[in-house]
This record gives sequence, C-alpha cells and structure tokens, in this order.
Amino acid sequence: MNPTDTQRSGQPRGLFYLTRFAGLVFLVLSLSQAFAQNLLSLAPTGAVAGLSVADLRNSRYTRGIVADWQQSGMQRFLQQQLRAQAAEESDLIGIAAGGLAAALYSDGFFVVARPDARAMQALRRQAPRNLKPQNGWQVGTEQEAMFGFSRDLVFVAAPKYGRLFLQNRRGLQAPIQGEIVLWGAVPLELVRQFNLPPRTQGAAQTLRRFSYALRLNSSGYTDEMRLEVNPSADPALAAILLPRNLRPYDAATLPSGLSVSTGVLELNRLGRYLTTLLREFDIRQNFDLSAFGSRYATVTVQGPPPAPDGRGENLLGHSLIYWEVSNPGAAEGQLRDLLSQIADFSTPQGQGGLKDLPGEGDFKAVEVGFGGAIYYKLEPGRIVIATSKAALGAVNNKPWSENPAFQRYRDRVPAGALGLTFGDQGDVLRDSARQIGDSLPQTIGGELDTKTQQELTKALGDFMTRLGNRFGPSLSYGVVEGNTLISRGIYEVKW
Repeated sequence: MNPTDTQRSGQPRGLFYLTRFAGLVFLVLSLSQAFAQNLLSLAPTGAVAGLSVADLRNSRYTRGIVADWQQSGMQRFLQQQLRAQAAEESDLIGIAAGGLAAALYSDGFFVVARPDARAMQALRRQAPRNLKPQNGWQVGTEQEAMFGFSRDLVFVAAPKYGRLFLQNRRGLQAPIQGEIVLWGAVPLELVRQFNLPPRTQGAAQTLRRFSYALRLNSSGYTDEMRLEVNPSADPALAAILLPRNLRPYDAATLPSGLSVSTGVLELNRLGRYLTTLLREFDIRQNFDLSAFGSRYATVTVQGPPPAPDGRGENLLGHSLIYWEVSNPGAAEGQLRDLLSQIADFSTPQGQGGLKDLPGEGDFKAVEVGFGGAIYYKLEPGRIVIATSKAALGAVNNKPWSENPAFQRYRDRVPAGALGLTFGDQGDVLRDSARQIGDSLPQTIGGELDTKTQQELTKALGDFMTRLGNRFGPSLSYGVVEGNTLISRGIYEVKW
C-alpha cells in the first residue's frame, strides 16, 4: 500500500478544483491562527475518535498564506457573500479561530473551541436562555445538548460528557501529535451489536485505529498517517493491509508528468478476499484478479483545457497506470471483465456497455460507458493503461530520473519502503489558477450571477497563483512498522 497521491487524480477537473479549493480554504481558515492551551486535554477521556486544530494565530509559518488570502480578495468576497446570504451566520466564520477540539464517544460527543470576539458574540446571542453559573462556566441545555461559555471558550456536548467536563474529569490525549490531528478507532461494542457475519465482524475488528497528524516547520510541513492493525482478528485481511517483503516499481524509470506514485497491493489476494466476504451477504460477485501481481504505479499528467460546455472531459482523469501481471493473456480478460462491469454501471440502461474502439499504435482502446475511452497494452510482466489520450501521449516522456527535484527528494525514501508519491504542488496550483476561468462556471453552474462569478474567478485565480508560488515539491512514502501501516509526507512551502 502506498500513500494517497496528493496530485491530480482521476477526478473530473471541476471536482478536482473544487476539492483542492476546499482543502486550501480549510488550511487558511484553520491555520491562519503556536500552540496555546491544548484544547483536546479539556475533553473527557474514553473517546473513540477525535479532531484537534491548534491555535496558530501567532505562527510565523502561516502569516504569508493569510496575507495571500486577504490580498487576493478571497476573504472580502467570502465575507460579502456570507453576509448577503446568511446574515448573522457570517459572524460564525471565526468560531475556531483560536483552535478547536472535538471528541466522539460510543454514546455521545464533546466539542470545545476558542472563537474570535465576533464569533463569540454571535454564539452568545444564539445560546439557550437562562444560562446558569457552574464551575466557572455559564451553562445551559437545549434539545439534548449542553452548552457552556467561559470568557474565551465555548463548548457543546452530550449532557453526560458536559457534566464530566464540568466535574473536571478531563485529560483526553491523541495517539499522535501535530498542529492538526485526526484519529478514530472502530467502536467494537457497537460492531458486536450489529450481529455481523463472522468474517465481516473479524474484518471490522482488524482495523484497530486510524490516525493522522500535520506538523508545520520552517521548510513547509510534514504529515503522518497511521493504520494500526490487529492481525489476530482476520489474518487474511491483515496480510493484505500489511504487505511484507514486497518492493514497488522504481519510480525513476517511469515517464515524468505532474506526479508519480508507486506501491504494492496483492490484487489477486484482495480479489479472493472480497469475493469470500460478499458471500456472507449472499452476494455472488466474483472478483477474479488471479492474473495480477502486487506491484503498481500511476503517473498523472497534464490534460487539455476543459471544453466550454463541459463535454469531452475524461471522467477518469489523465493517468498512466502500470500493474504487474503473472499471466498477460488472463490479465487482459480479467481487466476487460472489470471494465465491462464499470461500463454497465456507468451507462444508461439499454444504451450499451463496454465497446471496442480503433486502437492507438500498439494500444488497444475500449469505451467504458460515461467513463470515456481507455487504452491498454500488454508488456512483458505488466499491463499499461492510459485513461485518456493526454495520458497516452505521455508514455514516451523523459523519465523521472531526469527531474532535478525528484533526484533531490528520492534519497529521503527509506530502504524497504512500500511505495512513494512525488510531485510538485506548485505546478498543480498554478495550472489550476490558469484553468479556473474555464472550470469554475462548470463547477458552480448558474448559482451566481455573471458579475459575482467574475469576482470569484479573479480572486480565486489570484489566490491559487500566490499559493502556487509558495508551494513546491512534495514526497510521501509508505512503510510497515510492526503491525502498523505508516505513510509519511514531506511538503515544501516558502512561508
């Protein structure tokens, strides 16, 4: 298994821009603020999942991005739109300005935040009436939720956990540390209540805990994602999640593009496992992937600008996919079976499914319903798939070994890594900024008038260009340590 490719994936471009923008807005709004009080430690212990966003208002790392957000006009535009459409709710933008912590329990929840002054005023106006002083807080209950206000903090919780908090029964700690932290464990008591079939229940108990942390530093930021596995619950699933003694393709030999990702996944074993698991629910779906090996790689490339009417966009993106095969002939048949199922799912009933098209050079071509055309060819020991003509044209690009930034970063990947992902975030952001004028109308449709749409296009394009000039190369890689699958990432940012 390898880390998620942080560059352009198989999403349609409109969706790509929207999700990229949403992520950046989250970064700005939540990170536009050095650790003060650890809000998470205020929550009662025993949570099965949690989220923590630190107070970074005085961090030297985020000041530049905050300035970009303001100078681009995005802050002004967003405030104007919220005030026009949401009135008082626009004041709540700063609800987590000084940090936020949330905890989820098997029987309740607890959330505490440090709002800015304006958001705190708005919250107080909407608070339940007849708040009463309790242990230094003004507390009230409404619709099975408890609310509490102090001078600079506010909490909302299920009454049980609000009472524990007010009794000073606190001290929750995250399993991982960082400015942004997210984690979750499978609530086993809840799983047992569902009376799942034995294999399915074992699978749920195999996933012990997921955790993620993002940490800022002078060069940019790092992140770490951990998946803790319990092998005794389902050894077969654990073997799939924790591949050992497997080595990925050498990314340096693959064609260059926007990004490259390599990894290992025993597809044949996964196919058998899913087939068996579904039978517990009387679903006779056979995932026969026995001809495929364990190594794979993807290269994402630059695609053409979107058409003005939004048509012609390749729904599967612009990627080259390499997958190891043990039996080329059987692998082709299994691939076509899989594509046929996808085509049937993505094509209106009665209008056909998988269709053969004229080939392109030594690549065969098929139409996969609304997914567009797919090109593939068999090579010794592997199959190569191109998800668009743009991807097909990148087959003979110069290799990643000739990319100076890739050469500089690849030495950071430890021996025995299960895979890596490398790309330049700045390139993607600048390209997105160039395309925003064409893609934004397709994304938002007719929800905004022409003038407002133009204002948003100008501000968002300016902001993404500014970010593109700050963000640089990124590298992430996957390793197995004990019974934990770990992804670690390094991201370069000119703060």
